[in-house]
Amino acid sequence: MIVARDAVARVVEVVPHPLPYFTLVLEVPDVYAEVTAGQFVMLETTGGLEPYLRRAFSVADVSKRGDVVVIELLAKVVGRGTRAMAELGRGTRRALLGPLGRGFDLPEAGPVALVAGGVGSAPLLLASRRLAARGVRFDFFYGGRSAADLPRRDDFARAAQAAGGRLVVATEDGSEGFRGRVTEALAAELDAGRAYRATYSCGPMPMLAALARLSAERGMPGEAALETEMGCGFGACLGCAVPHVSGRFALCCQDGPVFRLDEVRW
Repeated sequence: MIVARDAVARVVEVVPHPLPYFTLVLEVPDVYAEVTAGQFVMLETTGGLEPYLRRAFSVADVSKRGDVVVIELLAKVVGRGTRAMAELGRGTRRALLGPLGRGFDLPEAGPVALVAGGVGSAPLLLASRRLAARGVRFDFFYGGRSAADLPRRDDFARAAQAAGGRLVVATEDGSEGFRGRVTEALAAELDAGRAYRATYSCGPMPMLAALARLSAERGMPGEAALETEMGCGFGACLGCAVPHVSGRFALCCQDGPVFRLDEVRW
């Protein structure tokens, strides 16, 4: 298990996607080479006191560039912190805490389904690369409000194809692919005879709740990386409590962010 550490990351580049999405590439300590898909980091965004708290981001990808390890954070501009991130210059240094949390327990055999909603696709990019490297076949179900809300879709398509699977796109406005929600696209594939050993997902909580209901109806296990507000990332602030089926509240940062679908009281 990787021990989280507080370090300083250096900005390698900011890759713009159709606005408001972007990928931030950071040079990080070598320990990140072993990061698990689904783990996250807490990143200082401005280098000042406003915003005061760091922001939580899933590790979307990890690789080596020359002799250094770099991670990629897929983000969306929604406020001052993410706007500052999108404007970071090459070589800028920012405090980084991680890797944090519990990641996905990825299988050794398929087929499985990866299910993502919008920028919630971030941890599934690394998951897709790890599955493709193992030769585990998967289909990638990618949903958004419109075609513009599917950042890095080509990366997901290539990873799925490399594993013998395919990308299934769903848009709520019908601008591309299946018209409707991504969980409805998955249900349609199941109705057509597709079968999956499990699902691995990340996205808005309503999407994950719908996936949990679908999985229970079809007897299909699954795991989900939850998106919650986090103030610290290590269990001190108690701001990321998640209702657990045991009756207690689990902490997304410590007990998750990845949970089995049947662990959460949706």
